[in-house]
Amino acid sequence: LQAAKRIQGALIRPAPSEDYELDMAARYISAREVCGDLYEFLRYGPQQLGIALADVSGKGTAAALYGAVAIGILRSLAPQKPSAPEMLTVLNRMLLERQIEGHFITLTYGIWQPKSRTLHLANAGMPLPILIRKGQAQQIRVEGVPLGLLDHAGYQETAVTLEKGDVLALFSDGLLEAANPQHEEFGHRRLEKVLRGHALQPVEEILEAVFAEITRFERGRPRRDDQTLLVARVH
Repeated sequence: LQAAKRIQGALIRPAPSEDYELDMAARYISAREVCGDLYEFLRYGPQQLGIALADVSGKGTAAALYGAVAIGILRSLAPQKPSAPEMLTVLNRMLLERQIEGHFITLTYGIWQPKSRTLHLANAGMPLPILIRKGQAQQIRVEGVPLGLLDHAGYQETAVTLEKGDVLALFSDGLLEAANPQHEEFGHRRLEKVLRGHALQPVEEILEAVFAEITRFERGRPRRDDQTLLVARVH
């Protein structure tokens, strides 16, 4: 398990160093030795960037291995520069061909175009992304069926034009479902409050603030699920 943890850490790549006019940071915290959540950055050349965040059903080694398969497929498809819905459609088909019984993947995929400051989003069952703009929080309505469940699942695209200073958060449901000893869940409202309160800080500090608040909320209760957060700010 420790070897698997090291390999998984090597598979997950940091945010790209190239200037896509976004400041980005991401982090996952595992409920077990290895994580069933993942994130990925895919370069579509110097003009576009693919951004993925996913959650494999279940936890532990089987989920991590299925996630590694998904990362490999994403990286193999990136040179073709598929649109966000195309990426999810092909990924769904390829996962069905490699189906591991009882496992499916929820995934948000976005393509960022710096010149137009447009983010093209498609979603396969992940929580709705949160956009913080001028101190206000809003959820981006983009939905779809998880990957690896249904043949011929279709995915829609939502295009969002971002402004300088906007903060975008993609996250797994492990953040929302973090629970305190009274069995209350952290939920959207608390997450949005932390994001609003720290939106002017560097993205790494936003990550720190969110995970610190969740840890305080849990008050020592064991983590029930993997928790992953990706934060991006337009500059």
